Amino acid sequence: MATGRIQRPLVGVVTNPNSKRNRLDPGRYERMRELVGDVGLVRRTQHTGEIGDVVREFLDLGVPWWVADGGDGAFHWLVNVLYPILQERGGTDDLPAILPTNAGTINFMGVKAGTRGQALPLLHELCAILRRGEAPPVIAIDSLRLHGRFGEDADFPGKPFTKLGFAAALVGIGQRVFDKFYAQERQSALGVAEVVLKSLGSAASKGPLLKHLPFPVEFRHFSDSVFEPMPADVWIDGERLPFTQFRAVNIGAIDINIGGVFRFFSSAGKRGQLHVMAGDPGPVDVLMNLPLMATGKPLAIRDFREGPARSLRIVARDGKRIDPVIDGELYWGLDELDVTIGPEVKVAQVVAAVL
Repeated sequence: MATGRIQRPLVGVVTNPNSKRNRLDPGRYERMRELVGDVGLVRRTQHTGEIGDVVREFLDLGVPWWVADGGDGAFHWLVNVLYPILQERGGTDDLPAILPTNAGTINFMGVKAGTRGQALPLLHELCAILRRGEAPPVIAIDSLRLHGRFGEDADFPGKPFTKLGFAAALVGIGQRVFDKFYAQERQSALGVAEVVLKSLGSAASKGPLLKHLPFPVEFRHFSDSVFEPMPADVWIDGERLPFTQFRAVNIGAIDINIGGVFRFFSSAGKRGQLHVMAGDPGPVDVLMNLPLMATGKPLAIRDFREGPARSLRIVARDGKRIDPVIDGELYWGLDELDVTIGPEVKVAQVVAAVL
């Protein structure tokens, strides 16, 4: 690919022209190119299959600072394309630092990294720092390594599944809340809270005190899938849990803050340590623990394991499938999944002024 006027670009931006933000603002790509100028490159990828060509170009040119234009999903896909290519090339030395730009729905990666500001001001500030001959701070963040297998009735029967990630809802309430969240119009952190509260209200509408009231049928059954138990076997650090029904199996390599509404995985704030949540909470458990979810404290639920760990294994039972949500990205059709600590990822810390 052509490198333009520069011999060694310092910045490489990966952007998706099909994202909602870019579709609503067709001139955004050109403004990014103007902000970057002769400091680097901006590359558009129509779909995830094109990210590999851009990653190889940036690696060949030795670009040290990469920008994932988007939210947690954009960061997720860039990391998942970058690391296999690095392994193909014989190692992960001299890693680029990636800047999350807070241009998505939840943006827990930006919050974790201490990146503050909107996408274009962040890009402007990064380029300004580099033009001064300086460099922004960089932190190393742990990741999850997820390895599993697709079920025989999945899109890729029996094939291996391998991903890196940072926070994952593997089965149960968290996974299904995100599924419903992406099906609604309000795409924000408050939208997540709205789905949680609607699920709780729907579950309550079937209880003895409210079941005779004329709620809409769609509302009354909204929570059916959210609180449906998942039959599975789960091991934490090699120890099999003594129950085989789960409405929550979640794991994080970092502590996350979902728009200031919910906080999870506090144990993963310590490097080299994952945080696991696994058990069978019902609607009343979720309702009673909302204050703890808001403050990031361990949940108080019977038949529930939560805390630091180094590995988790889950195997679906009774023909069910695991449909994990990893960094806000939805995957389907696994029959087993192992999660361990993955590689460190270098993340740039930039604080942007308002343009």
